[in-house]
Amino acid sequence: MLDYHCHILPAIDDGPEDIEESVEMAAALRKSGYDTIYCTPHLIKGSYEAGNDDVIAAIAKLQKKLIAKNINIKLIPGREYYMDEYLFDYLKKPMPLGETNYIMVEIPNHIPRSFAKDACFRIKLMGFIPMIAHPERNKLFYRSQRKKSLSENLLGLFFKDDGLSAKETTLLNYLKNIGCAFQANLGSFIGWYGERACMTAEYLKKKNVYTHYGTDTHSLNAVKLLVENRKKELAMEG
Repeated sequence: MLDYHCHILPAIDDGPEDIEESVEMAAALRKSGYDTIYCTPHLIKGSYEAGNDDVIAAIAKLQKKLIAKNINIKLIPGREYYMDEYLFDYLKKPMPLGETNYIMVEIPNHIPRSFAKDACFRIKLMGFIPMIAHPERNKLFYRSQRKKSLSENLLGLFFKDDGLSAKETTLLNYLKNIGCAFQANLGSFIGWYGERACMTAEYLKKKNVYTHYGTDTHSLNAVKLLVENRKKELAMEG
């Protein structure tokens, strides 16, 4: 399995503070079935500003540790770019996810929809595909809570709902139309980020919006919680 979003690198952002915890995280992820981890540390002006060379060096050091401990996981470089006015300064030297042309982007709640549309379009013009990190956690993508009218419900009996309503999520529809990818956090489906994010995650999954999945784990404890939840799900299915 592939983990497309993980903060496993030590002392780079708000992930583990030391390499020992990084190794334990990798061991736990490997035990739960993962064999490839995309390392996606934050890149946020004024908060987490480690350079691309720092990320590459941290991956090389951690990969060496994993090999020595016979933990068969491949680490792949990437970044989680924060969408703000500094984004395109950082994208002068972009770090996509490994050898793909995906650029992982986190869209903050306060960003105007027009800014998000323009930024993703500009990334596309650069020859990359924006991968929107955990859209279910962003209020710009929340499904409308408006109750359907009687006529809408009656129409629903005769016409299949194949996609997202333009009235519900105009930003999401735009990003889908220009070919963006969308990454879901596994923790969203078990309520880590609240009921609204959980409900939105289920809805986006139902509508086949998601193209990639990730743990977005920052610590060993978070990995353990995800693994335990997965065990419970398998037990219930069995």
